[in-house]
Amino acid sequence: MTLRSIPHPRVSSDLAELLGILAGDGHVGAYQITMTTNQSTDFDHALHASSLFNKLFGISAPIRFKKGKNACVVVVSSRALVLFLTKKGLVQGHKIRGGISMPPWVRRHKKYRVAFIRGLFDTDGSVYIDTHRISGREYKNIGMAFTNRSLPLLADFKQAVVLVGLHPTQKTQYTVFLRREKDIRRYFDVVGSSNPKHTRKVDRYFSSRHGGVG
Repeated sequence: MTLRSIPHPRVSSDLAELLGILAGDGHVGAYQITMTTNQSTDFDHALHASSLFNKLFGISAPIRFKKGKNACVVVVSSRALVLFLTKKGLVQGHKIRGGISMPPWVRRHKKYRVAFIRGLFDTDGSVYIDTHRISGREYKNIGMAFTNRSLPLLADFKQAVVLVGLHPTQKTQYTVFLRREKDIRRYFDVVGSSNPKHTRKVDRYFSSRHGGVG
């Protein structure tokens, strides 16, 4: 069988971010790569993932909608791309059983680590607002949570945010938290996000509290 050739881009922040996205919401089959996400809240991020496939490999990555479900899927059919991405560190088939983790070439360089965890958090992370009352007065606090069933990948994420000067906590097996406002500001300054769902929530919180993120 002759494989349809694709460009083999050099390692880059874009490639690291795409691998982070696929490590989170992706699936690598024998002949197809998919990334599934929430149609209502994350469609803009699906567009971003689709554009990364096109930018890196010159491949069309259409977005399909699951009938009767609030989900959309970025789909790329290419055996050559499957082989390339697995060589770069992705796991074909079941990610957790396959031991998915941050690829060594990503781990070695700060800019690639940052891009990878950006893709990872944009898919498997959440920004939330805790509201509580003390003596009748309402208080709000922002937090970030990254949840993944792969313990190696969870440890990679935790170590990567420590290396950019943050202070994660982990009280449950599968979730890493950032709870300090200063840490969350720094995360979005240093790591950033390609998912407008996250940036909008962070911007709204800090604008209401302190007049902006910057």
